Amino acid sequence: MTATTLPDAPADDLWTVAREAFQAGATAQRVCRELGISPTTFWKRASREGWLRRDQPPPQPPIDPGRAVDDLATAINKVWRRICMALDAGDALAAVRWTRIHSQLKAEALAERRAEAADRRRAGHTLSLDALRSAREPPRAPVTPAAIPEAKLEKGESVFPDSLSPARPLARGADP
Repeated sequence: MTATTLPDAPADDLWTVAREAFQAGATAQRVCRELGISPTTFWKRASREGWLRRDQPPPQPPIDPGRAVDDLATAINKVWRRICMALDAGDALAAVRWTRIHSQLKAEALAERRAEAADRRRAGHTLSLDALRSAREPPRAPVTPAAIPEAKLEKGESVFPDSLSPARPLARGADP
């Protein structure tokens, strides 16, 4: 910050000097110390008159609690702003309550996004299956039992040594 000197001022212009110094970038603590103002009195007056420091972003417009919420994204934004307002007001308990609501809304938004992604995947799979079905060759004619040739049975031998076949002699010492 710049080192601004606070001019000596009569009591009439005390608040004008305090406001101009604060808005120019001086800290509230410094303004209060040099002008002999109570910090509580300073902050009450600054709040009531809406003093803003030039190096700070402008405040967001107030939230209209009566306005209807159109969609989930708007609700999340509205709750986030409530959290910020509670923190700015120093109300930690309200901020914690709004944070719980915010996390529930974020979880719901995540579930919706996952469901939409699953729906898109299912639609893509359906299109792929339909394309495969249409590209497949035409079905063949059904096979009737008369069209199947009768199987011929051929004589076979086992390749396992312990199997007994009438064509093979018994091994020596084997029980019949």
